[in-house]
Amino acid sequence: MRLFKRTGPERPPAEPDPRAALRGAISSVTFLPEAEVSPVVLLDRRAKLLRIVAEAVVLQDRAVELLADIRRREPLGELAPRGGPLARRFFELRRTLPPPADPEMARQCETASVVLDHHGTVITYALELLAMDWRSPAIVAQLERLDGLGEPAERLDALYAELTH
Repeated sequence: MRLFKRTGPERPPAEPDPRAALRGAISSVTFLPEAEVSPVVLLDRRAKLLRIVAEAVVLQDRAVELLADIRRREPLGELAPRGGPLARRFFELRRTLPPPADPEMARQCETASVVLDHHGTVITYALELLAMDWRSPAIVAQLERLDGLGEPAERLDALYAELTH
């Protein structure tokens, strides 16, 4: 059996990769650490991180109250004006986290980033579930499982305690 092959115009020969010469010339790559951060900048960044975490701890209490109201399935018209700005504020706090000045602060900023994202996302999805609770008993079951912010809230409290001591 013969295979039919469509003949097409001849392709021009492939041009040599211009980056190949560069790759052949580089023998190694070394990443240098950032320059030392001045003590004034370090203190400023730590103070900013503390302010963000302190505000998040206060907002966290409001979020727990909101989630309890969502679990009780109070009217969405009353909860959305509270929940929307609260979720947006968690996301905004995350965006304003300072760049870390050392490995310890990098760990603290990463923890804060993950927790702030979690809190904003939980509020957003809880409001969406409340808006859709009429559609399915499974959604109602998920609403009834809402019980605060869980372990991430404890991590934020621990981070605040770490930053204040």
